[in-house]
Amino acid sequence: MAARQFDADIAVVGGGPAGSAAAIACAQRGLRVVLFERDTFARERPGETLHPGIEPLLAQLGVADRLADVVGARHAGIFIEWGGPRRFEPFGADAGGAWTGFQVWRQDFDALLLERARETGVAVRRPVPVTGLSAGGALRSADGILYARIVIDATGRARWLGRALGIASTPRSPRLVARYGYARGHCPARDAAPALVADRHGWTWTAMVRPDTYQWTRLAFNGHRPKPDWMPDEFAGLTPLGPSRGADVTWRLAETVARPGWFMVGDAAAMLDPTSSRGVLRAIASGIMAAHLAAAVIRGAAPADRTAAAYRNWLSGWFDTDAARLSQFYRDLHAPGFA
Repeated sequence: MAARQFDADIAVVGGGPAGSAAAIACAQRGLRVVLFERDTFARERPGETLHPGIEPLLAQLGVADRLADVVGARHAGIFIEWGGPRRFEPFGADAGGAWTGFQVWRQDFDALLLERARETGVAVRRPVPVTGLSAGGALRSADGILYARIVIDATGRARWLGRALGIASTPRSPRLVARYGYARGHCPARDAAPALVADRHGWTWTAMVRPDTYQWTRLAFNGHRPKPDWMPDEFAGLTPLGPSRGADVTWRLAETVARPGWFMVGDAAAMLDPTSSRGVLRAIASGIMAAHLAAAVIRGAAPADRTAAAYRNWLSGWFDTDAARLSQFYRDLHAPGFA
C-alpha cells in the first residue's frame, strides 16, 4: 500500500460551497486536488441569506472582494415573528457601524467558488459523476479510476460516500419538507430585510434576493403542500416566476462523518432546516476544517484516527447545539415531534 502511486492527495466529490471550500483550502496548503462535479452548470437553488460572520471565511478562500458580483441585497438583520409580536433582530455592530448580511443568488455564488477553486490549481472534472468506490479506495468515474490519499464527500443530500459505505444518516426530527418559489415585482416591506413569520401550522420566509425579485419558503408542520399558485399575502400583486418547488429538509446527522481516509462535509454530513440560517456557513466551515485536518494527516503532523475523531466531535457538537436551539423554537409553536 505504501508504494502505491496516488493520482491526487485529495479527491473532492461535489462542487457546491462545501466541496469548493474544501478544495480551495486544500490547494492553498499545497495539496494536489481533483474535484468531481456531476452537473455542467451550477444547479438552481433557493436564494440564501448569509450572516456577516461568513466574511472571514470567504476572505480565507480569496473571494470576499468578489461578493458584489453575486449579492442581490444587503441588510442589517431579520424581521422575526415567532411565538410573539414581530421584532427586528440586527446582526450586530462594531465601531465601524452595523453589520450587514448578504442575500446571494446561489447559482452565481456556487459558480464563483468553483471558479476560485480552478484558480488555486484544483483540477475540476465536470460534468463527471463519480460512479463507485473500490475496495482499495479508488474512485470510479467516466474519466476512469483515480487513487487519492483522502476523499472528501460534498455531495449534499445525495450522500454519495455514505451510501457507498453503508453509513446511515439518522433523522433527528419529524419529516420536514420546505416549498419555495420566486416572484417579480416590487414589495417595499421586504426591501429592507427578510422576514421569518411563524404560525401554528408552520413558518414562512420571505426575502428580496435581487432587485425586484423575491423568494418565499413555506414549511408546514403537517406536510401540507401549498397550491401551485400559492404565494404569501405580502407578495399579492407580484408575478410568480414558475411553479413552486420542494426540498426535504428533515434534520439528519450521519452516524459517522469521518474515518481515516475520508471526511463528509456540508449536507452530506449533517443537515438542519433553513430556520437554522447557517446552511452555507456550516458547509464552508466544514469544508475548511476537513481540509485543515486532511493536510495535517498527509504531512504527517497528526494521526489519521485522531483527526477523524476531532472532526466528528467538532461537527456533532455544532449540530447538537443548533438542533437544541431550533427544537426550542419549534416547541414554542407547539409543533408536533419536538418534545
